[in-house]
Amino acid sequence: MTFKELEDFDDFDTESIYWAAVSGIPERFVNEAKRIDGSDYSGECFGVCIQYDKKTEEFAAIEDSPGHSLYYVDNLGYKHWLDYRLSGQELEKIVSKIRMFIEEECGEK
Repeated sequence: MTFKELEDFDDFDTESIYWAAVSGIPERFVNEAKRIDGSDYSGECFGVCIQYDKKTEEFAAIEDSPGHSLYYVDNLGYKHWLDYRLSGQELEKIVSKIRMFIEEECGEK
């Protein structure tokens, strides 16, 4: 799985939430998304959500329920959280891109 772009972020007092589009999705999740959306399936609609804790300065993958950290947005705009847990390596790659965004867009380190 690879980071494509940062779609949005929410900045709160104690944390920031980053919504990242991803690609290179394993085939079984592509098939699940095709089952959900049928002919309206789009391979551009996968993402992950990453939390940044401002106090501890740590990043973590957000899961809708345990083990569900990948989502697919259907053609009606609903998120379907899939049974996929980001590996530590995948999380680090995405976090490095988010850090670059923070530095470039927000002037922070």
